[in-house]
Amino acid sequence: MTADARWHVERRKKILEEHPEIKQYFGNYPWSIAAIAVLVALQWLVAWLVSDLTWWMVGFVSFFVGQFILHSLTTFIHEAAHNLILKGRFGSVITLLLIELGTLSFGYSLKYVSRHGPSHHMHLNDYMKDYEWWDKKRAKFLSDRVSLRAVEALLHLFPGGSVLTDFIISSIVPSDSDRQIKGAKRSKSVAVLLIATTLILYVLAWGLIGWKASLYFFWTVSLMVGYWGITFSGQSISEHNIYHQGKTYSTYHWSNILFFNTGYHDEHHTFPEVPWVHLPKIKQIAPEHFTNDSPHSYFQWWWQWARSIFAPVRYHRYSP
Repeated sequence: MTADARWHVERRKKILEEHPEIKQYFGNYPWSIAAIAVLVALQWLVAWLVSDLTWWMVGFVSFFVGQFILHSLTTFIHEAAHNLILKGRFGSVITLLLIELGTLSFGYSLKYVSRHGPSHHMHLNDYMKDYEWWDKKRAKFLSDRVSLRAVEALLHLFPGGSVLTDFIISSIVPSDSDRQIKGAKRSKSVAVLLIATTLILYVLAWGLIGWKASLYFFWTVSLMVGYWGITFSGQSISEHNIYHQGKTYSTYHWSNILFFNTGYHDEHHTFPEVPWVHLPKIKQIAPEHFTNDSPHSYFQWWWQWARSIFAPVRYHRYSP
């Protein structure tokens, strides 16, 4: 456990001594399933609505609508990583399967769930073991090549652009082999189930609604995970930026309504067993302990990064 992770543990003990009533908010929140169902239905509704649009208008809707619905939906992958929706292994599989119905992300959620807790929380801000940090070799390579980053950014606007550029750059610059990133063992059967579900859904979308529906799903996920994932990347920057060398930061902004309290990140690292719906209550109970406010909104963080032509400064995941 890193010093930063230990700091959260020690603060947790102190807060619980002062405010033992916080324990009432520990545990899973199964009603999150209702929010997941609504978001999945909304994604399919938009996919149906774009079926008569031109291809470039599908991209327009993916950029200005789809990626934000998808960001809201993926917040529940994080909840599932902490077993905060349906309990147990079976509950986790059901949750990820339901989320896959709306993300169509080829089972990416399983990779995240297996690594998030063991890697990020236990080894917070340790480059060698925290997988949420960018690879140093790749970051250095891109930092020195602004023109390449500009080309990357252009390609990221198109479906699959982020996957293509990741493949090209990883073939040029091998990942840092000294890192020791570990996670829980992933079930091969669950991975096959999620990937098969994604493939079937793309075929169904194409056959029942039209090829533009499939394009919408693929383009949406491509935009969100790439350079143009405005709030998704903005959240990532906001949570562990290097503004004041803090451990974690919270963003108290109206975006918490859209993204199910993702902004209460400092609170989450201190109380990872508290589901999203109760995190604002933690802030209300112990405001004197949670003062690491992020200085910018998700969009403002993303915009600063975009203005630098997406420069990976200081080898952090992102930074101003």
